Amino acid sequence: MNIATLKVHGDDDGLADIRDGLPTEPHGDWQKGDVKPDGRVRIDSGFYVAIGTEQDPNELLKQIRFYLGECRARGIHFERSDVDAELRVSFPCDQGAATPSIDFSLADMTMLVEMGINLSITA
Repeated sequence: MNIATLKVHGDDDGLADIRDGLPTEPHGDWQKGDVKPDGRVRIDSGFYVAIGTEQDPNELLKQIRFYLGECRARGIHFERSDVDAELRVSFPCDQGAATPSIDFSLADMTMLVEMGINLSITA
């Protein structure tokens, strides 16, 4: 299943502002000083928001557009000095299977830039 997640991290006050306006509740969070599974210590707080899961990459892209559009309509943006945001799109693939593709339009990329969201795509 293809997955889109928003990772947001930074200063606690900035995170609280963003979290209050999100269309959905985060599904996971961490605090500054928490120990990661690899033993390293987290240098800031943050959370993950599940945007969508979909087998069809085009349908996943529609879910991403809808969610980020809702964030934008609520006045949420991540172009701030106290937080960072990353849209993570993951395509889990079996060994030897074809990797699906996702085609972000210029408008999609512009929205990510204007909202201050980094993009990470993994297979």
